[in-house]
Amino acid sequence: MAKQSGGMPKIDEDFMKELISQGVPSKQDNNKTNDVPQETQTETVQVEKPTPRKRKGGSGDYRETYFQKVELADRQPLYVSRSTHEKLMRIVTVIGGRKVTVSSYVENILLRHFEQYQDEINTLYESNFQKPF
Repeated sequence: MAKQSGGMPKIDEDFMKELISQGVPSKQDNNKTNDVPQETQTETVQVEKPTPRKRKGGSGDYRETYFQKVELADRQPLYVSRSTHEKLMRIVTVIGGRKVTVSSYVENILLRHFEQYQDEINTLYESNFQKPF
């Protein structure tokens, strides 16, 4: 972050901008018994891991697919576990080269997921939808 150079610390401005764009978690009151996770954390649900599926489209480049900057004008909070958030940060920082945010990366993953499983999601949704009469 900061490097000493002649008694004056050098600040990595790009790194600071990236940190700011990710948001700063609010300070939590130690007296609270309710454990409130950071802004970018969701409740963890135990889900059976699906078997890996082959990608449709063949030779698509991972960086081109998932590391596109997305402008989130009407963004909403999403909660993930701390360990998942740390993994996301490492992936975005190393592979994405700080060109995109964690939010953009997650948005691209979810959009691709919705596209890939649209029919199955619609079928499950319709089978669970109960009519009132």
